[in-house]
Amino acid sequence: MRAPHFVRLAEIDDQRFITACRHGLVHLTWGRTTIRFSRDEFRRLAGLLERAIDALPPASVGDGTLSVTCRLDGDCELRLGVLVLLLSPDEFQELAQAARQGVDRLDKILASGVWDREESQEPPPSPLDQLGQVSFSNN
Repeated sequence: MRAPHFVRLAEIDDQRFITACRHGLVHLTWGRTTIRFSRDEFRRLAGLLERAIDALPPASVGDGTLSVTCRLDGDCELRLGVLVLLLSPDEFQELAQAARQGVDRLDKILASGVWDREESQEPPPSPLDQLGQVSFSNN
């Protein structure tokens, strides 16, 4: 049985979700934008979001190229390198919860070893190839 290449880790709605792939990347899709993180970067992001929730506005927390600034009006600015997401308080809470859920699900997937097994590089046989393997009677 083949392990899935992509696994959905968390979903807010059909436009905002988090997936992971067997190549070690976590993909945060927010609207029409997808941002890729290494697994460690994604864990840092989830931790940063948790720290920002625990801080009272106005607050600013950072971790390398990742930072969160929450203003008194409640809006939050999530800076991911040169990319900035402006989030309402509700969106920020949804993202933080999805990131937490994503880390938990990622840990379970990695602990299961499903992505540790080597996958065959050969594509599955096509239906036409399978027909050529069927032996017909001489009648």
